[in-house]
Amino acid sequence: MSKTKPPGITAVVLTYNEENNINRCLARLSWVDRIVIADSGSTDKTLEIAESVGCDIYVNPWSGFASQRNWALENTEIRTPWVIFVDADEEITSDLQLEMCETLSVTTCDAFYLCSKVMMFGKWVKYSSNFPVWHPRVVRFGRACFKNAVTGHGETWELNGDTGYLQEPYIHHSFSKGIRYWFSKHNRLSDIESAACLGKREIFSDLHTCLFVKDKHRRRQALRALSYKFPCRALFRFLHQFVLKGGFLDGAAGWTYCTLYFAYEIMISAKVREKKFHVSSSYD
Repeated sequence: MSKTKPPGITAVVLTYNEENNINRCLARLSWVDRIVIADSGSTDKTLEIAESVGCDIYVNPWSGFASQRNWALENTEIRTPWVIFVDADEEITSDLQLEMCETLSVTTCDAFYLCSKVMMFGKWVKYSSNFPVWHPRVVRFGRACFKNAVTGHGETWELNGDTGYLQEPYIHHSFSKGIRYWFSKHNRLSDIESAACLGKREIFSDLHTCLFVKDKHRRRQALRALSYKFPCRALFRFLHQFVLKGGFLDGAAGWTYCTLYFAYEIMISAKVREKKFHVSSSYD
């Protein structure tokens, strides 16, 4: 492929205390027209590093991925036709850059899903992470609005136009802050998911329709929602990841990855049971 530049692209990077990740992320974005930092209150050297390489910095308190992305679209003076959203622990590969430049120059689509290579202990856990998992990341400016995922965290989008898929993955260093941080983060996420599970929050609305749509992201969201009804869902997820999807082929990294998410599902289930117990006790 040629090194054709797309017809104008802004990269929006979401940050919060990312001094150990931000250099790697920004180095992979030198080809875009403009880099916007949407920070949610960093207290380390994240903003100092970003400013030193010419990024435009904006600060907004964190209220979730969907809200932060929408805020960035509305408040950071974007003037390019295209926007790509990147998290600070991610990096755009040269192959994805080339595919994006070629595709955005000629496409009639208004948004694109990207997939990631999840890294753990320096290894791509391809099978354990169920590659490819599609995320809504590239939009034609003014055509999309993000909204919360059915599980209460993460995001999906409402789109005025057609979607496509860019095949080259970006790299996601999802354990770059260490296992201790991962547990702290997923402890918070399990609070959100258990509340969503109990509150139903649109989880089961139009579920059967979404299971059969062509949109791979919406279909995965529906399957995740459906899993809330499964008994022994933690064990089911572990067996699905480690055995059925071949997570054992990822070696020690795969075993660790799958057991961590086994623990995460147990956290969600335990919190659901705890909340149900407190609700039932209040009526005794």
